[in-house]
Amino acid sequence: MKKLNGKRQLSLMMIITFITQFLAIYKSTITAANFGAGTELDAYNFSNNLATFLLTFVATGITTVVIPAYIKKTDSKAVDTFITSIFSTVMLLMTIMYIFRMPLVHLLTHREEQFYGFVNEFFLLTIFIQMLPAFLGVTTAYFQCENKYNVPKIILLISNIVVVAILVALKSFTLKTYIWILLLGAVIQFVFDILIAVKCGFRFRLQLGIKNQEFQKLFKVFIPTVFSSGLYKVQSLIDSLLTSNIGVGQLTILTYSNTIVGMVNNMLINNLCVYAYPKIVKAPENEEQDILWKYIVYFHGVICLLIVGFFAAGREFIGLLYEHGKFTPQAADAVFICMCIYIFGQQNNIIRDLIYRFFYGHGDTKNTFKNSFMASVVNIVVSIILVIPMGVYGIVLGTVIAGLFSLISILLRYRKSFEFKFNKKFVCTELLKNEVALILGAIAVFAIKKATGIDSYIIGLFLYGAISVIVFLLVLLVTKSVVIKSVIKR
Repeated sequence: MKKLNGKRQLSLMMIITFITQFLAIYKSTITAANFGAGTELDAYNFSNNLATFLLTFVATGITTVVIPAYIKKTDSKAVDTFITSIFSTVMLLMTIMYIFRMPLVHLLTHREEQFYGFVNEFFLLTIFIQMLPAFLGVTTAYFQCENKYNVPKIILLISNIVVVAILVALKSFTLKTYIWILLLGAVIQFVFDILIAVKCGFRFRLQLGIKNQEFQKLFKVFIPTVFSSGLYKVQSLIDSLLTSNIGVGQLTILTYSNTIVGMVNNMLINNLCVYAYPKIVKAPENEEQDILWKYIVYFHGVICLLIVGFFAAGREFIGLLYEHGKFTPQAADAVFICMCIYIFGQQNNIIRDLIYRFFYGHGDTKNTFKNSFMASVVNIVVSIILVIPMGVYGIVLGTVIAGLFSLISILLRYRKSFEFKFNKKFVCTELLKNEVALILGAIAVFAIKKATGIDSYIIGLFLYGAISVIVFLLVLLVTKSVVIKSVIKR
């Protein structure tokens, strides 16, 4: 019965996240129509990237450390000291960044004076927009440990509904007004999340017991995760810097591509990992590898289906989202090409991220840090090399190449640390079936698209999307994939 409830909870999680991400995408369509791909939106995206630089990887690291601490009933004073010290440090660093924002911006990018003026105007607001949700990493970890995965997602959905409703009601607005509305949504999310967490039993007190041995253990685990996540943020920031210097609107195109791939990550990859992580941590030692690789096979199949669907109907999807107002078809084409490159690499990322969770569950964050460090170096080097001949596409391709390198590297570390104590032949065969279904599905849809040439984005979205799903599932059915068997049993 618990297994059934878990499936229902995961399904509900997917539905809630899909609606939330759809609203987030809808917000980006509004900005695309109102502001196009120009200097003002470039400046906002640049400010946003700087603001998230510290906050995102700290929030990720906190969730990774706090979840095992809550599950294992670690001393509350140690956990509270850990939370207090981390966020105090972050607030200090954000204050310093704001004070020296303009020298920093001039150092990082070379743009027109209007760009610098917009960055100066937007920077403080973007800090608050990113800071409030980052603080909620702690309550998110608490909700996950209490098997209340969907509570923070429902709260985020409500805040997004409020934001979109205001934007629709206003119809026309300045970019600064848009940013203020986003801040209102962040405040709503923060307040409701804290209130509900407290009602559910969450407690936190400011603590500075830095001599506490349990705190020191948590901190030792946390530091590698910070650097691991931080390296990813460094490479994201460098990608933004490279893109902002290759032409007006290029950073906005990259940002819209990241928005859509972010929807994929939040809706599928993050949700799937959130669902699997506590189960991997709680698994008996003699079953943990089998459970890990079972999730890898199933979730890899889900991502492969998504890739086929995007190849089939992604251009129509982007056209419906962005191709209106000041956003041109040429810009939509560029977003689609970026997304095709991005989306293909997600099949590697789901495997890597689940293996990362396995390391985290064993308290090993050093190997993941080393792995992320090398992958980030590869990403930065390849992006710098490819940006000159390929522009924004080179930056995206560099990210995908680095993702593949990261997967291969973490597999080697996994074999060294834990050995392969699972049915390797079975896992490789099932992953290969997913790949065959992906390739055949993509070929079939491209052939049908070339033969039909439907101009309507709406018809093409549903027709090509449906064909891609049917072909993919048929291939899995013919090859007797465990993924399709699991679907049929349900």
